[in-house]
Amino acid sequence: MSTQSSILDRILLNPQQRDAVVCDRWPQLVFAGAGTGKTRVLTAKIAYLIEHHRVNPYHIFAATFTNKAAAEMRTRVENLAGISCAGMWIGTFHSLCARILRQQAGRIGYAPSFTIYDDNDQMSLIRTVMKELEIDERTMQPRHALNLVSTFKNACMTPSDCAPNAQGYYQKEIVRVYERYQSRLHEQQAMDFDDLISNTVYLLRRDAEVRQRYQDMFRYVLVDEYQDTNTSQSMLVRILGGSHGRVFVVGDDDQSIYGWRGAQIENILSFEKHFSGTTVFKLEQNYRSSQRILDFANAVIGYNGRRAAKTLWTERTGGMEVAVSRYGDDRQEAEQVVECAARLAGTGTRLGRMAVLFRTNAQSRVFEDALRKRNMPYVVVGGMSFYERKEIKDCLAYLRLVINAKDDVSCDRILNVPSRGIGAKSRDMLVARARAAHCSMMEAILTGEFGEAEGKSHKGFESLRELFMHLREMAQGGAGPDAILDEMLTLSGYVDSLEEEGTDEADGRLENINELLNAVAARRKEKPGLTLAEFLEEVTLTSDIDRWSETQDAINLMTLHCAKGLEFSIVFLVGLEDGLLPSRQNFDDNAKIEEECRLLYVGCTRAMDRLFCSHTDQRWRFGSLMPMTPSRFLAQVPETLYTFFDHTKAAAAYEKISAATPHVPRRQEREVRRQTPREQAYDEYSQEEIQYRIGQHVVHRNYGRGKILSVSGFGPDMRLTILFHDGTRKKLMARFANLETP
Repeated sequence: MSTQSSILDRILLNPQQRDAVVCDRWPQLVFAGAGTGKTRVLTAKIAYLIEHHRVNPYHIFAATFTNKAAAEMRTRVENLAGISCAGMWIGTFHSLCARILRQQAGRIGYAPSFTIYDDNDQMSLIRTVMKELEIDERTMQPRHALNLVSTFKNACMTPSDCAPNAQGYYQKEIVRVYERYQSRLHEQQAMDFDDLISNTVYLLRRDAEVRQRYQDMFRYVLVDEYQDTNTSQSMLVRILGGSHGRVFVVGDDDQSIYGWRGAQIENILSFEKHFSGTTVFKLEQNYRSSQRILDFANAVIGYNGRRAAKTLWTERTGGMEVAVSRYGDDRQEAEQVVECAARLAGTGTRLGRMAVLFRTNAQSRVFEDALRKRNMPYVVVGGMSFYERKEIKDCLAYLRLVINAKDDVSCDRILNVPSRGIGAKSRDMLVARARAAHCSMMEAILTGEFGEAEGKSHKGFESLRELFMHLREMAQGGAGPDAILDEMLTLSGYVDSLEEEGTDEADGRLENINELLNAVAARRKEKPGLTLAEFLEEVTLTSDIDRWSETQDAINLMTLHCAKGLEFSIVFLVGLEDGLLPSRQNFDDNAKIEEECRLLYVGCTRAMDRLFCSHTDQRWRFGSLMPMTPSRFLAQVPETLYTFFDHTKAAAAYEKISAATPHVPRRQEREVRRQTPREQAYDEYSQEEIQYRIGQHVVHRNYGRGKILSVSGFGPDMRLTILFHDGTRKKLMARFANLETP
């Protein structure tokens, strides 16, 4: 048997998948629809290169977006190729770039032990920078400033690149914040997530020797989920693979839903322009969903005009029709969805195979209330992350300082946690002394430069100094992260302080700390040589979805963004209304409306066996009941592709949905539809009923010109969300705002 047949015989591929795997004409682009086996194709391609073409595994660069996907990729390659993937360059963009930067840190003025700041660390630093620059948070929101800085980095634009294009006071201030923010990051030997990619691009652009080294090393560049790449990631792919052209990307433009964080759908749609002579493949055979679900999903995505034409199909015959339900309000929606889930669970479907998907996190509350009433277990995916809890962030801040004494953000966090007598005045004196000595706060502590601290504060500084000198010696002596964490918790008094508190909250925090110890110990067992720096990097680059795993006896509640890449037997798509999906904030941007449509498509294609969609006549928002209209995307779906249920007429009708044959005769369905009154849109109300409308331009005497993004409530309770031209967003009571219309 030939080598070629051996690898292909070990994995079942359809003709289109096989063609993509064995093709030797480079570059290659695979449009892989939802559920069509893109991971199978990508991993088979890697194994085929290793076994059939005898490619050295270390000459392959394979990038994806989540640790979960990267782990699955490594496991599949190991099973197919029969080799260990340890040390191979398979991982997320961020982890692979961090690996390059730690190897080449000295060339950009960093130590290999640089810290990676997460979102909370970035917010803390941006606030510090704005305070240093005397910028009032009421005139520039820290979150907005950080988002703009991220946008610049994703486009690989440095502060000096941005400065010439800055127009007006606000933009110039943003550039000033960006410049100081980067300066502070460098001083603290820290990078944020965006820096990991952009700094790698800068390094490869500017240093010909380093660029040649990695181009020679990575003779094959493979990328998963290419539709989710931003500008800097696309640049990285072109730099690494452009010289030899052996680039293989897999993606689905119909699942590009991360534009809000910089993803550019143009990267996959224009791939052939950047890589001439590209061979294109399309995977359209779906292995996940029933044909009825696929027909519904195909109709939804047909709303979009800017896409690579493809139609999902499956060999699975039969299946239940998609159900579309109308409810009176969001409470009825939640109660009836939970009722349906309970009935389906009674027929043998595990709760863990069900998911309720919604547009915003806030929508989960009514479903949580309904589930608690029925004592049904559930899990909210994408809520507060384990690693975002206060006690866990405190522990990680201690550990970061062990390997990077320049990390002022972490030092500020643990300086008086637990309480050791270091108050605000002593902290300010320490900062002043550190700046005078041109060092960090922890470096000042380690050298005994506490300022003029006396009494308790002096004793507190001394205890910190002794603690960190001891922990640093442990790390330098080769102690593992589990041992260092355990020692820190004991010597710092952190555990003692929680035990002395004796409250339920303190007990919960102790349980979380114990879980962190368990996590470190388990990871250390999997990888005996794991260093503290490696552990911290893994933790920082882990996303919520990486930590998700199916729980057999709990229904899943999550946003549509969180659900991407997952699959469930039964999916409830709720809140399909204009204003939610599509989001009201995107009404005036056609490109964003198309992304909202793709978001609904992603939700539909998570379902394997049953898909239930729903919308409401009214919804509680901002403290008021607001009239809602069905999503415009539903109007694009032919009535023949779903069964309609009007629960505003009879709540008991929902029992029909979970019955064995939920089909409603078409004649009866049309009669029900004629009885459904069309809801008024906002702009159909008279001026006496509503004075302002979404999209209307207004002028405020203090904030200037702006555009109304949302309207809630009526009469004296009307509230307006307005985006002003300086980038600030305000929520105002209409009767007190004294707005003018230009």
